[in-house]
Amino acid sequence: MRTEITTPEGTGRTAAGWWPLAAIALAVFMLMLDATVVTVALPDLGRDLHAGLDGLQWVMNAYTLAMAAFQLTAGSLADRLGRRRTFLAGVVAFAVSSLACGLATALPVLIAARVVQGLAGALMFATTLALIAQCYDGRDCGIALGVRGTVAGLAVVLGPVAGGALVSGFGWRWIFLINLPVAALTLALAHRSLPRREHLEVRRLDLAGPVLLAITLVLLVLALLRGADDVRLYAGSATGAVAFLLLQRRRREPMLDLTLFRSRVFTGTQVGSFTVQASVFALLIYLSLYFQEHEHYTALRTGLAFLPLVVPILLAGPVAGAVMDRMPKGALVAGALASLTTGIALMDAHLTTGLIVAGFGCGVVLPVLGGLAVDIPDERHLGMASGVNNTVLQVGISVGIAVYGAVLGAGAPSHADLGRLFSLGAAIALTGAVLTAIMLCGRSR
Repeated sequence: MRTEITTPEGTGRTAAGWWPLAAIALAVFMLMLDATVVTVALPDLGRDLHAGLDGLQWVMNAYTLAMAAFQLTAGSLADRLGRRRTFLAGVVAFAVSSLACGLATALPVLIAARVVQGLAGALMFATTLALIAQCYDGRDCGIALGVRGTVAGLAVVLGPVAGGALVSGFGWRWIFLINLPVAALTLALAHRSLPRREHLEVRRLDLAGPVLLAITLVLLVLALLRGADDVRLYAGSATGAVAFLLLQRRRREPMLDLTLFRSRVFTGTQVGSFTVQASVFALLIYLSLYFQEHEHYTALRTGLAFLPLVVPILLAGPVAGAVMDRMPKGALVAGALASLTTGIALMDAHLTTGLIVAGFGCGVVLPVLGGLAVDIPDERHLGMASGVNNTVLQVGISVGIAVYGAVLGAGAPSHADLGRLFSLGAAIALTGAVLTAIMLCGRSR
């Protein structure tokens, strides 16, 4: 059932130029930055809050898992309540939870606030594609989608550099408090420019789905952190996954339409997206700890140490985006993941060289995967497909952090420990390269 809401100021498709995109881009930058900006702050944060590596891992995972579990339901909630209203609520909740993070004096409080941050981030991120489609047509819509993807990628790769500058200059709390003025500007722009007339879908809201998904993911991460010590956690995670899939299969209007995965291209895209996050981006937390605890780098110097990874991503991304429609996308993805494998393997011998090679691999693969994620036959599932990919990205980095943490054990990694992590990261990237080559190469759908 569809209905329409409006206010006296509503005019349907917005005539506010690029101001709606500015609000959307600011929100995307803020919430994606928070996924990686924490990495260089962890040593200072751990000393201040008396937290060990296990606790610090959950400062990262609480955010990404909450966003992953709630992503698809957030889209359904926006269909019921209105995308503009949901987006604004997400910005407000993100600001309040960021303030709570910045003022936290105990680790459990910080982790709880990070969960709320993740839920708020899901509300914002899940509405961005639909808002862009609502605000722009034709070529303008394509430009807006490209800007959104570029901003998200920039935020992820610039996170460590921005975090290093904030921690060195003002302290770790400012990686969260800096969100307040950004959120205020986003809220002002969004309130003024986002369209007020919307066609809403009145349908049942799936509340059991995100609960089951959250339980499944948390149990999986806990199981990976503990290695093979507790079979019950793996069994619980597997049971939760089966229950979630059965629930989605029985729903008339599921939050996840499992038929999407009948496409080998769609499934291969998710494998590739998971691989990038779990292999290289999950490594950043441990590289940061190594730089600061063993090499005694400042937070700023640690952030700058990631520039050999960041700069190639920024250089290769636009080039890949410009040529990807003229080249076989499957070959591009598989080749870029092979380059990522080589880069991670090289890090053990020469870290800077390895980061550069991995950066170019990421720069090529990220825009291609972003395009494939929403290249589906049924445009009615566009928002769901985007939500699935966003969920996979968050799960990938959480699982990667957990797997590396299980291999590492307690404490900051030594040089020998990094060697083991690099070998594992290269193995993850190579596995992803092989699987995506099988699924994507030579397949149109």
